[in-house]
Amino acid sequence: MTERDTALLEILRIGKETSLRGAGISLREALTRTRYKELRVSFAPGDLLRLLRAHRVLSEDWLAYAGDKRTSAGWYLSEQGEIGRVSVPLSRMRFDTLEEAVAEYVVRELDFWAGLAETG
Repeated sequence: MTERDTALLEILRIGKETSLRGAGISLREALTRTRYKELRVSFAPGDLLRLLRAHRVLSEDWLAYAGDKRTSAGWYLSEQGEIGRVSVPLSRMRFDTLEEAVAEYVVRELDFWAGLAETG
């Protein structure tokens, strides 16, 4: 496994690590630990897709993360492969597979909380 893949897997593990099923760390701490802001310029959702397909449990972790959210801020993810923003109906996107939806969701959700995306 390459160093880049290792870094991307750490990012993909944020969904579990920020839950009670994982380490229970804050999202802010997870973003810092994984150097998300620094690494973000070097990957896109498509780069996460191969890893999500190889490690299927990661998609389940992100579904659990999305289900556990106690805020309408950020993005939502559905088991049917849809993502969007609760307050922005036109943001809704559907994907052919759950892994494709998760890859896009992870980037958009983490960009939102890292302050890398528009908030409106």
